[in-house]
Amino acid sequence: MNVGKLDRKIQILKHNGGKNPLGERIKDGFDPGVTYPASYSPVSDGERFRSGQVEAVSVARFVVRWSATSAAITGEDRLRFEGEDWEVSGIKEIGRRRWIEITAWRK
Repeated sequence: MNVGKLDRKIQILKHNGGKNPLGERIKDGFDPGVTYPASYSPVSDGERFRSGQVEAVSVARFVVRWSATSAAITGEDRLRFEGEDWEVSGIKEIGRRRWIEITAWRK
């Protein structure tokens, strides 16, 4: 896989798993996490349409080096890129403990 240059910065916002006074899970509770050098590649419109996504959203893939902290990223976390928050929709390991690919979207 061609990872490209890790010439961008992303910050992972870790879901803090908080609860409100009624004991309900807080959906927007996030703590600033680790900042990673990353590569960025937007998903093409054709690829989005083939996968059935027709909303006005931006979808992109970010690749970071594998580490124990990057391997702990989950779909409950968010990603901050160029001042905007992205929802994490997919995470996969590429190579054996070499890279982590994060697919994310934003409206």
